[in-house]
This record gives sequence, structure tokens and C-alpha cells, in this order.
Amino acid sequence: MAGNSPRIGFFVQAYNTAPYIGDCLDSIFRQRGSYDVEVLVIDDASTDATAMEIERFKSPRMRVIRHERNHGAMATANEGYLNVPGDFIVRVDSDDRFRPEFLEKTVPWLERDDRLGFVYGDIATMDETGRVTSTAGVVHRPGLPESGDEFLPLLMQNYVPAPTTLVRRRALDGVLPAPANLTFVDWYVTTGVAERWHVRFVPDILADYRIHSHNMHRTMILDRTGEASSAQILESRLSGAYRKSEKRAWRRRVYASHFLTYADKYFGAGMTGDARRCYRNAIRQRPSLVLDAGTARRFAATVIGRQSYDALKALVADSRGSR
Repeated sequence: MAGNSPRIGFFVQAYNTAPYIGDCLDSIFRQRGSYDVEVLVIDDASTDATAMEIERFKSPRMRVIRHERNHGAMATANEGYLNVPGDFIVRVDSDDRFRPEFLEKTVPWLERDDRLGFVYGDIATMDETGRVTSTAGVVHRPGLPESGDEFLPLLMQNYVPAPTTLVRRRALDGVLPAPANLTFVDWYVTTGVAERWHVRFVPDILADYRIHSHNMHRTMILDRTGEASSAQILESRLSGAYRKSEKRAWRRRVYASHFLTYADKYFGAGMTGDARRCYRNAIRQRPSLVLDAGTARRFAATVIGRQSYDALKALVADSRGSR
């Protein structure tokens, strides 16, 4: 693209992802369309062969920053957003990858509609080897139109996949930098933008999210930092003066959804005490949740114990099978 076409900036955030970062960078340089693309890679003092993998890519469109000491995910994210060039930008973790049509499916929407702060699409999962393990996508946004105001739904659930999200740089004014003590940045960014801008969903799989043993998302459940960061982001968004009446009306419902999300995650991870605490908090915020069979069943399991719950579940299954 030439003339006054927008510059597209990719910010790749890397730490100890030598087996995967080549796949990520390949997917950027193989984007379809003649877009004006620039790439910023920040290697946060990796101790494996990540730096060597990055060096394989010789392109005048790529700039690399390598930290001599580890700054941490949030400081690196803020640095990347500050330094990545482009009118439209996307942040990606270096173990994920884009589909070739990512830019073709997202850029035109931001070009034609000045009300849009970001565009996002669906995402598939892949394993450590890069084999796609889901084909139908994982984004669930029932009842929402493809374009419009998604601020309150997005407060209820973090359903926007970071690698499929192309953000208008102007929409980040007043949103960044993110607080230094957060453990993840993407939901902070998308809720901050969606508070004042419309967004657009593209119903196509535009990227692949890699699931492996060192995923940060799993770590944030096990050490509970994800819950703390989510609570901090919610309080920041709900306490602001903008759209105050809407926030008051949705506050209890939003927090009920927050606690229920983490209750289910803790339950799946076998963290019974934390799951029980979060189920109780969710029900306090929204008592009608006790009428949901799945929620009530899992909450009961945290009270009677998982062994008793699993035994009762097996007994019920056997009784149904013998009918």
C-alpha cells in the first residue's frame, strides 16, 4: 500500500521462547497484502536461544531491543507500546502466531470506520509442535452484534484474544502505561479502549494460541496473581467518572462474573479452597447463581470435598447407565 495508507506495527514480546519465536516472526513476515509493516521485538533477557532465533530474521522492517536484565512482563509491555511504530498496532506473545490473512481481515475496518478503537477476530489453539488442536475457534460472545459498544460485556468476561487484536494508536491515549504491578496487560488495554470507542469483531480465525507447560495464563491461576490483577483492573474501570451510571448498574453483576470465572478456574486446577471462596463471593454478588445447576454442583463439591464429589458423580452415572 502506498500514499497515505496506515503504518502497521507489530510488537513481539519475548522471554525464553526459542522453540516458538521463529514461527511467530514467520507468520508476521508472511502476511498477505502490501501493507507498510514494521516489527518491534523486545527480548526480556532470555536465557535460552531466543536471541539466536531472532537473529535469523534479517529485515530492515524489524527492530530488536534486548534487555541485559529481566524487566518483567508489564514493564516490557509498556516499553513496547511506547516504542512500536505504526498507526495501527498489535501486541503478540512470541509463542503465538498469526494466520496469513490477519491484516487483510482487520486493517480495512479501522480504515473505513473512525469510531472503531480496535478490531479483533477469533482464535484457534495449537500444541507445542504447532499442530492446531481446535478448528471452530474459542471466542464466545453470544448475542453481541459484530460492531458496536462492548465495554460492559468485556468487563463481564475477557473474551478478546490479544494476537487477533489490531488497535488504533489514537485510541490508546489516556489508557497507557498500565500499572506496573499487573501480571497481564491485554484486558487492561481492551477495556480501556472499549470504554470510549466502538469495536469490531471479525468472525474468522485470525491467529493460533499455543498451549504448553510454561503458559503464563496457567501460572497466573496457580499463584493467584491473575485474580488479583483482574480485580485491580475492574476497580480501576468501575471507579472512573466516565459512564458512571452504567457502571453502578452493572457493578454487582460484573463482580459476580469475575468471581465465578476464577472459581471455575481454581476448581479445574484442583484448588478447592480458592474455588469455594470465589463461588461464595459470586453468589453474594448475584444470589440467583445458586439456581444454576453447574455452579451449584461445583460449589457443593468444594464443600463436601472433591473425592466425595467424584464418588457421588460416578454413582449417579452408574445408576443412569443401569436404567
